[in-house]
Amino acid sequence: MRLKKNEMNIWKNVVARPMVWIACGVVIGGVAMAGILNLKVGIPSAFAGQDVKTSPIANIKTESMAALRDLNDSFANLTEFVSPSIVSIRGERSASNAGGRFMPQAMGEGSGVIYSADGWILTNDHVVADFDKVTVVLNDGREFPGKVTRANDPQNDIALVKIEAKDLPIARLGDSDRVRPGEYAIAVGAPFGLENTVTVGHISALGRASAVQDRGYSNMIQTDAPINPGNSGGPLMNIEGEVIGINTSILNGGASPFGGSAGNVGIGFAIPSNQAKLIADMLRSKGKIVRGYMGLVPENLKKFEKADKKIDSGAIVRSVEANGPAASAGLQAGDIITEVGTWPIRNEQDVRNSMLRIAPGTPAKVKYVRSGQTREATVKVAEFPRALASMRPTPPNDSLKDFDPNDLDLDKLREQFEKQKEDGDVPPVRQGAARLGVSVATPNADSRKTYNLPESAKGAVITAVEPDSVADRLGLKVGDLIQRLGNKEINTPEDLVAAMGSIKWGDTVNLKFTRFTSGGQSTIDRPVNFR
Repeated sequence: MRLKKNEMNIWKNVVARPMVWIACGVVIGGVAMAGILNLKVGIPSAFAGQDVKTSPIANIKTESMAALRDLNDSFANLTEFVSPSIVSIRGERSASNAGGRFMPQAMGEGSGVIYSADGWILTNDHVVADFDKVTVVLNDGREFPGKVTRANDPQNDIALVKIEAKDLPIARLGDSDRVRPGEYAIAVGAPFGLENTVTVGHISALGRASAVQDRGYSNMIQTDAPINPGNSGGPLMNIEGEVIGINTSILNGGASPFGGSAGNVGIGFAIPSNQAKLIADMLRSKGKIVRGYMGLVPENLKKFEKADKKIDSGAIVRSVEANGPAASAGLQAGDIITEVGTWPIRNEQDVRNSMLRIAPGTPAKVKYVRSGQTREATVKVAEFPRALASMRPTPPNDSLKDFDPNDLDLDKLREQFEKQKEDGDVPPVRQGAARLGVSVATPNADSRKTYNLPESAKGAVITAVEPDSVADRLGLKVGDLIQRLGNKEINTPEDLVAAMGSIKWGDTVNLKFTRFTSGGQSTIDRPVNFR
């Protein structure tokens, strides 16, 4: 068949010439590859099919490749070692209407660790709460019905599940007090029902408070090891294969464009293993925990507070319940608790845990520091209020049974933060003399009657609060009585003016004030950022 002239031009331009170039490319590529393989130029010998230990490597050192292989093997071997001690937990509930409370049918999935060889499983309370039937699935595929022992404690999301089994491989609990940010962290569990899933990351931070304030979600370990709904109750481990935390909650990225949750965004939280062990031991030995009550809110000391007060450890009292056990014993907001009973206090969690060890109705000696002096008080520990005890831990965005991907929208939070910046809620450091943004006066007969100020109360009473000021953002109100700023006691308005004279924009100092109402009083001692 003969080609016409125009067809011949098309053949040359579209077919023949490109084929020639392709053929040339193949030849050149073949020659180059042969040279590379024969001369070992620029490509690590590991990829050329040669022994990495006997060949020089241009871009990756032999020692580096060996270290990477060792690390790779370590993670794989570690997973094989710990996986048998990790379980999946399924919960089922039939629809019911008990006591006027309708409970719809529900199913959930979580994880757990084998706590003892005779069948005790450690997990989160919210993984097993409110289910009629709980099933534990071992790593080898065996399934057992489980009997749940709950803490029913608003400050601890821990529960135990007992199965009838023997000689189980137990998880080894590590010392969470020795954990440091930056260390490797390994999570194993059943995210979205995918059992025996392993993820690796790092310890991001320590001492985090979760979204549920004043309900025990303090002193949490933060990690970027990916954990998702279904990981709850499973272990967070170190490279020694020790459980250093029990995964309990995450922050998620909102809804996925493909439907459902966008899942993990690198911010997850775990209950420290020492805290989990304390609760688990009590549940196993007593079948329950009983919490005492002092009527105060402790918090960890911030670095600047430790420096200002020249103290290394302890928990600062942020507020005291009026007429509560602590207030009756003379404790005040701003006091630093260093010992309760015979237990030293390093942080706020130690204060909370002391109420697990001291039975209600028992007097407890409390050592504390006030104005640099160590003092002692005897607090009669009360029964934990029923209203607080009935609150069940419900960490957000965490288990399949109640997982709501719209609970937290990070994009929305960013927009809100940007708006706050524009509105002045997060202003830059200002210039000139720092201002609190209040007008104050000496309490008189009229103000004492108007604001319920007792005759014995001393300080500077707030008569006006400037909008968008430091005081406004702190939540100060007209009628509040300012009693201390930094280390200076405030008995008169002049005292407050003098104390402000040493403060500059950008400083952070503590402010103590009391708010009186017809029903009592609340004293608060909090850090103030002058921005």
